Amino acid sequence: MPTNSPETSATNDGNDTTNDDSEHRLERPMFHLDVLDDLVYEASGDVEGAVPLASDPDHRYPYAYPRDIACITRAWLAAIRSGIDLDRSRRHIVDAARFHIAVQGGDGAWQQRYALGGTDKGIYIQEDNVAHGLRVISHAVFALDGTDSWSDVDDDFAADVVDAIGRAVEYTRDELYDPNAHLVESTTSIHEGPIESGYTLWVNAAYVSALRQAERALSVLDAADTDVASRIAAFRPTLEGGVERAFTSPQQVPRRYTPEGELDFRPDVTLFSPYYFGLSDLFGDAADEAARRAATALEDPRLGGLQRFLGFYRNFDVHQHGGNGPWMQYTAWHAQYRYDCGEDERGDEILQNIVSYADDDGHIPEHLTTRARFESFVENEWDTGLDFEKEFDETVLRDVSFDLIAEELGHMRDSYQSIADRVEANDVVGFARPLAWSHAEFLTALIRSEE
Repeated sequence: MPTNSPETSATNDGNDTTNDDSEHRLERPMFHLDVLDDLVYEASGDVEGAVPLASDPDHRYPYAYPRDIACITRAWLAAIRSGIDLDRSRRHIVDAARFHIAVQGGDGAWQQRYALGGTDKGIYIQEDNVAHGLRVISHAVFALDGTDSWSDVDDDFAADVVDAIGRAVEYTRDELYDPNAHLVESTTSIHEGPIESGYTLWVNAAYVSALRQAERALSVLDAADTDVASRIAAFRPTLEGGVERAFTSPQQVPRRYTPEGELDFRPDVTLFSPYYFGLSDLFGDAADEAARRAATALEDPRLGGLQRFLGFYRNFDVHQHGGNGPWMQYTAWHAQYRYDCGEDERGDEILQNIVSYADDDGHIPEHLTTRARFESFVENEWDTGLDFEKEFDETVLRDVSFDLIAEELGHMRDSYQSIADRVEANDVVGFARPLAWSHAEFLTALIRSEE
């Protein structure tokens, strides 16, 4: 696997270096749990609960993202199941579920992101967030049951969970599911832009997993005989049949079908979806084929780690976010996969590559780029306005005010200006550090390495 070359290591200094102490800390699960704890904030106003923000409030992503939080609660649940930090992890998962119950829309949906007071700050249409909300709430049920801590929640909590699941499932079936394709149709999900239009692997795998988890949660709550459980039991097999037909019948797993139904086989981190969501029973050998194809195609030849997709900037579907490079949360997926395959040495190499890009505090970034790639991004995309066109394509935007778009542009400008300042001294720079999602996936990989 590619690792830091002597050239890269020599120039990757200042705020973008690590040291032996931070490397040692990164090898301890408690360090990552503490980082996540520092990013958890109490909800405000009439909203209950507490949630991890994606990054510090004064950094790139000062919001609560259901997608990120579902992955973070997955990591906390893994910690509980491994006997690590049970009380704190359980409390955080339950608090995150309370927040999601409070901010769920009247139609049963969750949107892209929220402020701590529950204000909807979502810009993009992201259908998979309903699946992620279901995952968060289900994780809370599993955490309470696994620690025998039902006395920590009031009598209304179980009823609120059942109600939230019911409304989310109804919204999914009535508003998002295409009964002709037998798939959930998406506009955008794990990426931005038209790359996610049509019927994507990530969105559909997320929903199969969410429905399965919701069904299990209802069983734990002794609600398996309710109307909500009956609706899931009727809907889930049809969706699973559509997913199996659409994504396992081609010779290779496609990352999506376009809105017109054309297959899209371009490599993408979402090819890890069948593995990540635990759907090997549905995908069979195709889950391994897809994961290994992504790992091979997306490995950054200079920096190591996995890119989200191949970086052809003239492709309007590809949004570089300041310059192409590896993303640490997805690279940690790769490590998790290798550990689960029994390839421990490979998993260790991947985690060490991530560790090499932590800063002196041990904080892991969202993703990396090089000076040359960033300067190319600025010249070809940011200064020309192409990045704006990609980011705010009208086909993927919700009906939001331009003030919200301007606010997001301000975050982008400030982030890119910070990178511009740092690339004067550093050849490799990291974005959005610490990122809660990156630490959560690294934590999950660490736990897998010890199982």
